[in-house]
Order: sequence, then structure tokens, then C-alpha cells
Amino acid sequence: MDQHRDSTYPSKQRRNSEIGNSVKAALRQNRLLFAYQPVVCADTRIVDYFECLLRMRDEAGNILAGAEFITAVEHSGLIGLIDRFVLEKAVRELGTHPEVRLGFNVSGLTACDRAWLRTLLSRLRNRPELARRLVIEITETAALDDIDESARFVDTLRDAGCRVALDDFGAGHTSLRHLQSLAVDTLKIHGSFIRNLAGSPENRVFLRHLLSLTKGFGLRTIAECVESAEDAAMLRAEGIDCLQGYYIGAPTIERQWLER
Repeated sequence: MDQHRDSTYPSKQRRNSEIGNSVKAALRQNRLLFAYQPVVCADTRIVDYFECLLRMRDEAGNILAGAEFITAVEHSGLIGLIDRFVLEKAVRELGTHPEVRLGFNVSGLTACDRAWLRTLLSRLRNRPELARRLVIEITETAALDDIDESARFVDTLRDAGCRVALDDFGAGHTSLRHLQSLAVDTLKIHGSFIRNLAGSPENRVFLRHLLSLTKGFGLRTIAECVESAEDAAMLRAEGIDCLQGYYIGAPTIERQWLER
């Protein structure tokens, strides 16, 4: 086993390095872009906001999903650069399209990066209408790495006027104390608890208890990875606030709000 691991590690390093170089080239050549996926109100199906998901157009013109390169970006030490790009692009989009609300996810490193936070605050200075239309998502596991620093990060975002969502909720080990410390607006429930909800009594019990808890804290809830009408109906019946997933709408590079 050790010998196998030793033999594959250099090839993984080379692969990550190659992908990292490709991403840097794409950044220089303006080939990084967003795909937008709607998050809708469960009752009305009205769009609450669009999540900005990073994509890369390769030199052949193919569009690659973030899952194909983001891990290599993290291993290559480029995630700070990418998170800065995402911030700048999202703010430009909001400035250009005053009718839309956008959200994006930040990495665990960025959640403790005060330089990134200063950049955000400088872009939002004297623009409260823009801050109100921005949703920052931080993953639960990243938030728990340094709960005190994450709490300061969230407080600063809220003070600036942004909404803050705790993403992938259920994947980590958040306690009641953590929810009290992290003054987020919204919990995004991890997709593993949502997929095939109709066929999983255990997940339905978890969801019911979770929604009871969140109502006590006054939090909004979003179900990720909603992939069927049956699951969407069950989530509405249980009192979920918002839905996101391929059943609701696939990510697309088109600005869907212009069509609406």
C-alpha cells in the first residue's frame, strides 16, 4: 500500500501542477466564467438568488465544471487568487444588473483572509443596495476549523449588509453553540440528506428535527440537490424555505434573469 501511494503521489503532483497552470492561463486570458444556478422560494418558485458557480473554458472552447479543476487549484496554492477573482466578478455583475441577487461560496482559507475581506468592504463602501443583493456562502466544515475567526468573518459581512449562508450543513459537526456563535442568516442543507428524500425515512426524520431547530433560531433554510418533483413536494410540506438543484434549474452560463 505504501509503495503504491509513493508511486502515485508524484503523478498527482504533476497533474495538479498542470491543471494549476491551465487555470492561471485561463485567468490571464479571461476564460474563467460563471454558471448561474437559481435558488427559489419553495412556495412560490420565485428566484431568491442565483449562485455563481465557477467554470473554465479550455483552449478548445469546452466548458469545464469547477469539480474538474478546483481541487488542483487548492493544492497549487491558487485558491486565494481564484476567490479574489470570484469576488470581483460577482460585484461587477451586481453593479451591471441591479435587478438580480447573487451568491457565491468562499473557501475555508478565504474565510480567515482579512485581505480578501478588506477588498470586499472596499467594493461595497457606500453601496448598501449592492451589499443587500449579495449572499456569501461559507461551508460548515470550513467554519468549524476556526470558529472564532469564522464568527468575526460572518459578523463583518453582516455588518456590511450582506446575507451569509452556512453551506453543506450536516456534513460537519455543528453544535447549538456553533449556531449561536455564527450569526448566519441561512442554512443550506447538505445534498446527501436531500437526494431521494422520499425513499429515506432516516433523512426525513433528520430534516424534520433540523427544521424545528432552525425555526427556533430564526434561520432560513435551503435544500440543495433537489432532483425530483416528489422530493420538492415533500420539502415544501416539511416547511423548507428555498430549493436548489437540477429539478429546480441546472447551472447555465446564460444570465437567466434577463430572460425573466
